[in-house]
This record gives sequence, C-alpha cells and structure tokens, in this order.
Amino acid sequence: MMHLQCRSGMKENRMFASHELEQKLTELITKHNVPGAQLAVLDGDAVTEVAAGVLSTRTGLATTPDALFLPGSIGKLYTATLVMMLVEEGTLDLDTPIRTYLPGFEVADPRARDTVTPRDLLTHTSGFDGDHFTDTGRGDDALAAYVAGCAELPQIAAPGEIWSYSNSGYSILGRIVEVQMGMTFEQALQERIFAPLALEHTVSFAEDAIVHPAAVGHIPDPDDPESQIVSPTWGLWRAFGPMGSAVVASAGDVLEFVRLHLDGGVAPDGTRLLDAGLAASMLEQQVELVDDSVLGKGWGLGWILDQWGDVTVIGHDGNSIGQNAFMRVAPEQRFGFCLQTNVESALNMYRELADWLFGRRLGVGPRPDPATVEDSRVAATDRYVGTYAREGLSLQVSADVEGRLLATVTPSHGVAQDQGWPPMVDLPLQPVTREDSFLLDLPISDAALLAVFFNPADADGLPTYLHFGGRAHRRVDTGS
Repeated sequence: MMHLQCRSGMKENRMFASHELEQKLTELITKHNVPGAQLAVLDGDAVTEVAAGVLSTRTGLATTPDALFLPGSIGKLYTATLVMMLVEEGTLDLDTPIRTYLPGFEVADPRARDTVTPRDLLTHTSGFDGDHFTDTGRGDDALAAYVAGCAELPQIAAPGEIWSYSNSGYSILGRIVEVQMGMTFEQALQERIFAPLALEHTVSFAEDAIVHPAAVGHIPDPDDPESQIVSPTWGLWRAFGPMGSAVVASAGDVLEFVRLHLDGGVAPDGTRLLDAGLAASMLEQQVELVDDSVLGKGWGLGWILDQWGDVTVIGHDGNSIGQNAFMRVAPEQRFGFCLQTNVESALNMYRELADWLFGRRLGVGPRPDPATVEDSRVAATDRYVGTYAREGLSLQVSADVEGRLLATVTPSHGVAQDQGWPPMVDLPLQPVTREDSFLLDLPISDAALLAVFFNPADADGLPTYLHFGGRAHRRVDTGS
C-alpha cells in the first residue's frame, strides 16, 4: 500500500519520484530492522513525503506521511529560533550573562553562573554538565523548577573552553523564553512558530498528538536483545520541552520549519517571522567539533554545520525514547531531507539514505569515520586508561594483557533506566587512522561512534577528556 503526499511552492522540479522514495524507504527499513519510518525530501520549492512500515509493532497500524513522530533534539532549532526572535525584539542580547534574564539562576561554579551567556548555551560551550535529567512535573512551572534544580550542576570545563552537547543549556534557554515572552514555552512555540507556519501536523503535548496517527518508540527486548518491543513510555518530561520534546511532528512539517530559515525568516504566506540577518547569523560557525564525523564539522547558533565534498550542509539529529530522527539540508542547492524512525538507533540507515539522496542529486555524501587500524593493540595504554565521567554517565577505560583498550559504560540517569539499557562492559575501543581516536560500538547503537581523547590546554599532553556521543567526559582518575 502506497503512502505519499507532496507539498509544493511556486515550482515543482523534483528529481525523485514519490514511488521511488517509498521503494527506497521500504528497502532500508527492512535491511536495518526498523519498524516504521517517514521521509520528507525538499527539492527546490517542493517537499515530497512518503512513509513505510508500521507505527507500532503492537497494533500493526501503517505509517503515513501525516503521522506524528518525536523529532527529539531537532526541536532545539525551534528553541534557538525563539531565542533569536527575542534578539530581534531587543529583549535579549546573546552576549549578556544569562543571570541578567534569570536573576536567581545558580550552578555549582560561581564564575560560570555569572558569565555564561545565551550564545554559550546555543553553541553548547557553557561547560555545564549537560545531561541533567529531572522530572519536575507536568505543570506550567516545570521549566522554572528544572532551572532551580540546576543549582548543583557541576562544570566539566570552564565556560567557552570546549564544545560538549548540553541538553540542560537548552532548557535554561527555554526558561528565558518563558520569562521574556510572558507565556509558557509551549505557548511560545504555538504562537510564534507552529501557527504562523500553518504546521498542521505539529503539536507539543501527548493529549494533542492522540488525535493524529502517532508513532511509538521501539527498544531492544531486555529478555531477547535481538528483537524489539514497544518502549514502555512515550514522550519525555515537560521540563525537556526546549531540549526538543515539545515538538511532535511529521517529517514534512519539520522541513516546513526548515524552509523558514532557507527563506531568510519569511513564512510561506510572506509574513516575516525573523530578521533575515539574524536567520543568516544562525548558520555562521561558532565552534569546531572534536568528534567531527559523528555530527558535523562545526556548530552555529543551534545548527549542525558540515561540509560534504564541496557542498555546505546544515541540520540536526534527534533521539527520544525508542525514536531516532535526522535532518540534513544543503541551503545553497535547496535540497535535503528529514528522516524519522521509531527505533532507538538508525544511524546506519540514515547514512545509507543520505549517501543515496545526496549522491544522486549532488554527487556528495556524509564524511565517513576514519578507517580502522588492523592491529587493535595500543603501545602506550597508560595514556588512555582511566575513568572519564559526566552527569549521568561514566566510561572506565582499561587495557587487557595484549594491550587492547576496553571501555565499560555505566549510565545512571533516568532516561537510560526508562529505556532499559543493557550492561555495557569491556567493549573494545578500535584504533583508527586518526591520533588519539577510536571507534566504540555500544549495544544500544546500530553503528560504532568515534571516541576522541583530547587535552584542550595541551594537544600533545595527557588527555584530560574523552569525547564520545557528542559529549565531553572529564578524566577523573588515571586508573593507576
């Protein structure tokens, strides 16, 4: 059964036919064991949407292009857009300390408390330990309570020293939006983005999503990790809204939001929602990434920035409970896609799809990980052995008698517990053709990820951090 639809603007010049996209999507979900997926492709002014598989293995309900998925952290771009609207209105300056806007704001480090700015939060350079996952209830005070709960949040680095993905920073930004706009974060999304863009398949709350076809997440069965079960919970807590959980949308609606930025802040009906210069500034690189093959080469004001061959690419990824989404667009060529899946990890599927779409249309594809080294033994294991930690997770790196490095990953945050993460003990760190870098394959991921040991103060010195999964883990002991 075919599930497709097409939205178009002034012109339609599509390289990919709807049936071809659906055929490819069906092929990929079968190959990668994904229950269901949704794909929207932007080509010029046309958005083509297709779907394949099922929304839930429990119900068997077919996935449709108008179904709602959890884009996860792609929603951070919506938060960043609201922040830039405040900049345009003159009620927020990106380089003024956030305590100016949240006078009671506290974190463990007084210097960080007094100096971190909205720009630092947008670019994940605040140094705050960024996965502070706390349920503060469903009331309108959820974000205020969450920010109050950041009072003991430690630093993993001084402000501005390193890039480390920070969910906490975006909930703090969301609270600033609430205070400056005088409404809840979800109301701000609705009034300033959803309604002006006429996003008919985008909501914030489960009670709004229930009237739409909606995907549920799937996670490995704890009793049989080779099979999948429906995730025991659906959306994340309300305090996570600005991190991305307040955007529940179809892939096509995600691309309609992206078009706002491609069109310089102008909605399809001609209404200007954001100053063109501010929209462009969001795509200017603010920081270079360490593990650059996982997400991209750099970060703008909310956006992943990358270079695939000679093509500039922007985007964002998203994870929720048992759902994984990806969005990449080439602004100059006005081509890109949003892929949403209802499985915990679909990185390999995304990479294969991106290679196919961008390869055929623009002759480029995602940059690959560094090649692995055949001999997995490491000469100077003492350089790396030790414990590296951040809020909610630690990695203990050890060496076996042959000189091979192993990592034991121990999560303690609530999201890992909700998702039923399996034990991750003595996982091999595979050396690659890049200094101080290894590939680490977790049982919760369908692809190995780059792990980079580094020292921001001395590139040749003993590593003080391990960058993995977009986060910097500070070395807390040397294992000796």
